[in-house]
Amino acid sequence: MQPESRKAKAMWMSGAMMCALALDSNAQEQAVSKGQDAWQFSVTPYLWVAGQSGSVRIGRVIPAQNVNVHFSNVLSNLDFGVMGTLEARKGRWSIILDGFYISMGRDSDPILGGDLGTARLKLQNSIVQLAGAYRILPSDAVPVDLYAGVRYTNLNAKLTFSTSRLLPSGAARGTSVDWVDGLVGVRATYRFADRWSVWGSADAGAGGSNYSWQLIATVLFDATKNISMSGGFRILAQDYNTSSFYYNVRTAGPFIGARIRF
Repeated sequence: MQPESRKAKAMWMSGAMMCALALDSNAQEQAVSKGQDAWQFSVTPYLWVAGQSGSVRIGRVIPAQNVNVHFSNVLSNLDFGVMGTLEARKGRWSIILDGFYISMGRDSDPILGGDLGTARLKLQNSIVQLAGAYRILPSDAVPVDLYAGVRYTNLNAKLTFSTSRLLPSGAARGTSVDWVDGLVGVRATYRFADRWSVWGSADAGAGGSNYSWQLIATVLFDATKNISMSGGFRILAQDYNTSSFYYNVRTAGPFIGARIRF
């Protein structure tokens, strides 16, 4: 074979290899891009052992009653609870649905020195939050999202008074209210180790209520590629007031959960 032929053949083979590498690289980039553009989902069932503190008034005559159930005693006052989060993400956009339901009861100390007996307050609280998020900082180390949406709250409260000097036959008052707040918030994640990260969010809202705000701080551990264990602390404060019902309560406590991605 002539030197020119060998040289041409070598150049042809080199060019073919470069084309193949370029095509492979382009295919990988398209696969990554396709993966990023595809919908990604996660579901997070969790247990929020939340206590409540604040004031609740039912009706116009009976004064507001203090609510003070510490989260360390919540299990003895908790009748039932269910909660979870569902998130769908595509590119920089996300849809977040979070909801929980709790039912709690609490007995008061003697009121007016016992002249009004004691009161039992039973609260059933359902909250559903729907928000859309946009990733303003698409960083692998510290991604940051802004989100906005609505928070729906439904409360069923019943206040029962024992028999007493002022209420010989006892008394009971109950009410059911609901409202919707608009909200805006921010959330961010920081990965400080290969399998460990911290996540936090803060939001504030108003509309149906005078105001509401929420803070969440979470530590996550990636147990597997698709499952992360989480634990942290959450505070939700709400102030709602009408002539017949007053609810100024802060719900706060630790939680644990598992985030499942698919």
